[in-house]
Amino acid sequence: MHRLVILAEQGNVLQPDASAVVVFFTAIILAWLLNRILFNPINHVLDERLRRTHGYISEAKAMLAEYDRKVAQYETTLRRARAETYALLEQRRRQALAHQARLLEVTKQEVADDIARAREQIQKQVAQAKAELAEEARTMARHLADTLLGRRIEEVTRIP
Repeated sequence: MHRLVILAEQGNVLQPDASAVVVFFTAIILAWLLNRILFNPINHVLDERLRRTHGYISEAKAMLAEYDRKVAQYETTLRRARAETYALLEQRRRQALAHQARLLEVTKQEVADDIARAREQIQKQVAQAKAELAEEARTMARHLADTLLGRRIEEVTRIP
């Protein structure tokens, strides 16, 4: 601070002389050297880092786009596979229902045939039983008549 007071008493401190030109050229040379030695390499490193950062960002965006594309493709393939599976299941269900209906129809026909055969057998058995009963009734009637009358009766045939 003391020095400032002394300089202020001397009058105009900034007087242009030849040393100002030397300081000016020294500052220019120093700026040029600093640019060449310090600032240009730093700027080059910063530009390279920025270029790489943009490269990594664009690469990451490309990877995300590829991921989105593959996910969409996977989902489409999955939907298609599910649809095919559901269609196949529906087709198999329809086939099973048709097979079941055919089996039911065959079974119904077999049961109807069995019932018809059973009815025929029953009718034959009824006819046979009627014939046997009629013969037995005639035999019993003859035996009863013979016993009651005490003599043998000739069989009378009826004309129907």
